[in-house]
Formats: sequence, structure tokens, C-alpha cells
Amino acid sequence: MKKILVLMMSLLLMFSLVACSSGKTQSKESNNTQQNNAKNGDKDTVKEMNREDLSLKVSKDEKKTITISVMGKFPDFELAAKEYEKIHPNITIELKSFASGGGGMSLLELEKYVAQTTTEVLSGKGADLFVLNDQSLPIDRYIDKNAFVDLNQYIEKDTSFDKSQYYMNILEHSKINGGLYVLPTKFSLGALFGNKEAISKTGIQIDDSQNWTWSRFAELSKQLKTNGTLKTVMNVTPSGILNPLVFSDKNYDRLVDMEKKEAKFDSPLFIDLLKQVKKMYDDGVLSIQPTNPTETYFVSSAIFSPSDYAMRSEFYNNQNTTIYEFPHSSEKESGVTFSGYDRYAMNANSSVKMEAWDYLKFLLSYEMQSQSIRDMFPVNIAANEKVFSDLLDGKVENTKGNGGKGGQITVTEESLQPLKQMIAEANTEVRWNEKVHKILSEETPSYFDGQKSAESVADIIQNRVMTYLNE
Repeated sequence: MKKILVLMMSLLLMFSLVACSSGKTQSKESNNTQQNNAKNGDKDTVKEMNREDLSLKVSKDEKKTITISVMGKFPDFELAAKEYEKIHPNITIELKSFASGGGGMSLLELEKYVAQTTTEVLSGKGADLFVLNDQSLPIDRYIDKNAFVDLNQYIEKDTSFDKSQYYMNILEHSKINGGLYVLPTKFSLGALFGNKEAISKTGIQIDDSQNWTWSRFAELSKQLKTNGTLKTVMNVTPSGILNPLVFSDKNYDRLVDMEKKEAKFDSPLFIDLLKQVKKMYDDGVLSIQPTNPTETYFVSSAIFSPSDYAMRSEFYNNQNTTIYEFPHSSEKESGVTFSGYDRYAMNANSSVKMEAWDYLKFLLSYEMQSQSIRDMFPVNIAANEKVFSDLLDGKVENTKGNGGKGGQITVTEESLQPLKQMIAEANTEVRWNEKVHKILSEETPSYFDGQKSAESVADIIQNRVMTYLNE
């Protein structure tokens, strides 16, 4: 039986890792050579995809090796490699790990990983596939240098790839600059867990299906405080609200244009986001004081899987919980936020693109995704439905509920429907850029503490981000 993730993990309290850059100063001639190599790799890919059926073009006899760059040799990676090699004895899967042990990396190893990966990717060298989970990696820059293959071309041309088997809304909204350069095999959702009983007692009706903005959230929160008795509406840090708003694909693309090397953090869009977040604290809607989840109307949290959803519902309010979409910054926006995990990118200069694509399909298969040790939503629909079915059959243990005594969680088809609907409506990826995130974390506190104006902080951030973009 799988152990659940730590219950209090939160999408809005993501940690920052120290990024290290290497090889930033390259000659103009070197940069041109790298970009030409990458473009040539893309031409080879297009040429390969003019064939009728990509699935028939993978050699079954010729000995080949697919190298995969990973942070650490986690069980899922090693299991998939072994299983694929059983089916394809002529293929060797080589996992290039930067961790000295079998798990995560030390800070020193992380710095080496970021520096070496960036050097390899931008020079057109390195592995055939990269697993890009770490937030410190400048993925936007990799894509800007044409270092990765647009995997959507394979999806559209491969007759053996059945779109109906996958959550295509997740793949579609994982695109960057119109291309699927980074393919998630798993994902999590961003949501608010609402205290159903406490909200009901206030008589306030909450509808997150339309016009679910932070302004609307703030308006309803004031009513909850007036009519209700709970200590606070929601406990969260300012960055816990601001960061997901900035790094949602809709807003981030408006604020940062990697291709043109332009930023717009001095625009009304970002300044209004700053003011909007601060006002919710000034009005007492949000609080940074630690509060028991049962004493708040909302808990902001990521949802990592169906079983994780059941556990969190039990932990927060003894299953007396309603889930809501994470609010948006504009009335024009709707949908559920998500984050991709175990994200694969294909090297534009790989000599085994067809084999690498076949391996990616294997990772997305029901057989592999239903065996995953990591408790996250699989992109394969049938694998996810299996977890839903297991929940209804009572096969998930409650290891944290009932005062820590464990026991079974009662799950019904009705209680799972809101989660299934959220998965179907997921369309807003939280796409982190660690460098920009670090700048925000360093500069915005002076505004939230009342030391500087929103405009002056926005100007500082604009200048720093522009410097980063032009490095």
C-alpha cells in the first residue's frame, strides 16, 4: 500500500533552490553554431515525421542507447528503464544521475547539475532526453535556443498515439510558445479546500464556475468574516498568492517574452497584482499567522492524486470539505491550475529521436503509469481511473487521520466527482522560472511591509528581470 505524501505540502509554499549558472559568456560565433545545430536537429525531426507511421520506424535489431539525464535514480525511472529493456533487448536505457545516492541531491550536487545541464543543452550536446523537474533550470532559455524538439509533431504524426487515452488538456496547456517542448508524465492540481460546514452556516453562496477572481474571493471573504465565527478566512504568505498568479502560463506569457527578451513588470498588470494581494491582507481577509486548518474557511493546497485528495479532505475538515478552483486575476480567465512533473524534453541533436519518442510513449502507457511508485496524477486516463476505483473499493489506508490512529477513509463516487471535474477543466499551468521567482522573493517584501510603493518595486523588478533576459 502506498504511503501518502506529506499532507501539508502546498503548491503555494514551493521552496526555492539555489541556482547556479555556468558558461554564460559565449562568443557570438559559438552562439550561432549552437543555434544552427539545434535547427538542423529540428529539420531531421521533421524529415523523420514525414513517414507514414512513426511506430514502425524504430529498429528492432540495431543496438542503440538512449541516455536520460535525471537528478537522481528514483525508483520510477529505474523501473521504467528495466521494463523497456525487457521488451526491446536491442535498446539500452542509460540513466545519467547527478546524485551520489539513490535519492535527491545535495546543494553542491544541485549546483553542478544546473550548471552542467545548461552547458550541455545550450551546446547541443548531452543526453537524448532530459527530465526537467528542478525549478532552477532556465527552461525558457533552452527553448529560446532551439535546443529541444517540439514533441507535438510526434503526437500529431504517430498513428499509434491515441489521444483519447490521455488527458490532452494537460499536454495541450503544457505548451510553451506554441510547442510541446517539455512533456509531463504526471501532474498535480492547485485548489482551495473549503470548510463546507462553516461556510454553510454563514449563508454565503460560493460559485467558482464563473467570475472567480481574487476580487470576488475578497468580497466573499469579508462576508464570511462578518457572518461567521472562524478565526480567519485563509492563512497564506503574500508570495503564496502572488507567485502562482505571476507564473500561471496566462500571466507569465504577458509579463515575460523570452524570444523578444522583453519584460513588462512595470506594467499595470503586475502593479495591479501587487496591490490586489496587499489589499487582502490590509482588509484582514488573509493572514500570515499560523492557524489550524479547521479554524479557517479555506486552505490553499496542491492535490497530487485521488488518494491524496481523500486524505487531505479527511485531515482538514474530517471530509466535510468542498474544493474550489484557485482564483484568477481576471474575469476573462477560468479553469484549474496545474503543475507538471517528471517532465521530459528531447535533445534536438539526439541521434536516436525515434527510439526516444517510443520510450516516451512507453512512459505514458497504462502499464507503466499504473505501476508508478510516486503518488501523483498520471497523464494516462485509465491509470488514474484505476486509483479512483481502488479508492471506492476501500484500498487506500488513512495513515494520518483519526488522530494519527489510521483506519479506512470512506469515499463515495459523489465525493470524487468534484475532483474529476477539476482534472477535466485543468488548463492553466504554473510555469516557474526560478531566476524570476528569486527576484520577486527578494524585492516584493519591501512593498508588502509598507516600505516602498508598488510602482517603485515594480520598476526595480523590471530592471532586474531585463538584466537577466539579456545575460
